[in-house]
Amino acid sequence: MTEAFSTFRTDRIAASGLRELGVLMRGFARRIGADAYLLFEHRPQTGSVGLIACDWPFDMIAEIGSDGLNRLAGAGIACAPGETAKAIALDAPAIPEDVSLAARDSGYSSLICQSLPVGEALFIAVYCAGDDGALCVEEAELAQMRSIYAISQRLKAKAETASPLSVREKECLSWVAEGKTTEEVAMILGVSANTINAYIAKAIQKVAATNRAMAIATAIRSGMI
Repeated sequence: MTEAFSTFRTDRIAASGLRELGVLMRGFARRIGADAYLLFEHRPQTGSVGLIACDWPFDMIAEIGSDGLNRLAGAGIACAPGETAKAIALDAPAIPEDVSLAARDSGYSSLICQSLPVGEALFIAVYCAGDDGALCVEEAELAQMRSIYAISQRLKAKAETASPLSVREKECLSWVAEGKTTEEVAMILGVSANTINAYIAKAIQKVAATNRAMAIATAIRSGMI
């Protein structure tokens, strides 16, 4: 499972403070009628994925891996801004087989995949629905434009914000704030649990906190993550 996460690199994302976009994405998912969402940066030039936020089951993400997500983004099913959104069945030929199997094992049957171009970067949003779900394409199209705007504004704001935390320290705090355990963060970043604990300890010291919860609260309040 660790190998599957070896190229999930969130350095630029964490540094850009996009973690709180998860709240926005959850709201979009509800309006669209999706059971789960995923937001990541597609980096075909490096073969890595910038995983930003999601509420997909952790086992599902681990099974798909960064390679599966890259192939999902490159499958030509992500509608561009201005195109009509389409709900696609997971057994459609365009869906990579490993993505389809993992998603169906988690109880999903269809998805909407969107491209979110921001400057030179390309982000991908995926919304999944179960057998009883009916995805609303009209709401999905609104969510696409609002997501692009939210990401661009956050990137712009964070470019102007100085932080005492290193890239890795921001990554660790961001994932812990999302509810991930030390072991899960270690798998995502492809390092040991001891290394994650060391990064978090340094972050706690740098923001003058006394524990993880206080460090996360301080970092979020100050716009560091």
